[in-house]
Amino acid sequence: MLKNELQEKLTKLDSHLSCEIITKDNTKVDLNGDFFELQQQSAGDVIVKYDGETVLSMIEVDGTPAIKLEVGYVDKPNSKMFANLIELCGSYLPDNEEEE
Repeated sequence: MLKNELQEKLTKLDSHLSCEIITKDNTKVDLNGDFFELQQQSAGDVIVKYDGETVLSMIEVDGTPAIKLEVGYVDKPNSKMFANLIELCGSYLPDNEEEE
């Protein structure tokens, strides 16, 4: 199964990484300080977390597969791992088959 394969590769990068595959469309509401944050999730989206906090999402934007970064910064010691994470997740994005 895709999730098991991806999870295994994430764990090899860093034991704190995990993933969640969204199985149905939904809207998630989080309290962010004094503000509510709405997040639309679609079936097939993949959420990648580091120690329980979302760091990136593999989504579709206007029909194009994409990686949405959810972190404000990455420090130097983690920059190589984060670059490898983006490369790994990019390899799981489907090719965009739209005609240009």
